Amino acid sequence: MRGSTRAATTGVIVAMLVTAAASAASAPPLVRGSSGPLKATLALSTRTPKINKLVPMSVTATLNGKPAKATAVYEFLFGGTVVSTQYPYNNKHYTFTGHYKDTLSFPANSLGFPLTFRVVVKAGGRTVNLDSTITSHK
Repeated sequence: MRGSTRAATTGVIVAMLVTAAASAASAPPLVRGSSGPLKATLALSTRTPKINKLVPMSVTATLNGKPAKATAVYEFLFGGTVVSTQYPYNNKHYTFTGHYKDTLSFPANSLGFPLTFRVVVKAGGRTVNLDSTITSHK
């Protein structure tokens, strides 16, 4: 009986580890950054988006532990060089307080290129760059 109890316990532990690994794999990739009292987080639904499909994302920003009144700009980098600058909701002077959600779409000409998607968050005289590697596919 003792051997069967040990085998059952081992099976339960393995099942728990597999479940935890699957949950971690399905969780959106988080990117965190800070500059002094400014802390920001980027959550993307995927780092391998399909071309021309919407990719949900969200950004949070706090300043001294409270929701920050901040600005956001998107930069797309290839080989470390900015190749495109975009704005949330096509608003060149986009501001938010604490949190916002948006969607991205990657065009066919981005197919297979390793890009860095950067959200530049500014608040309280501080700047945080939230970088995530993106490679689109069909």
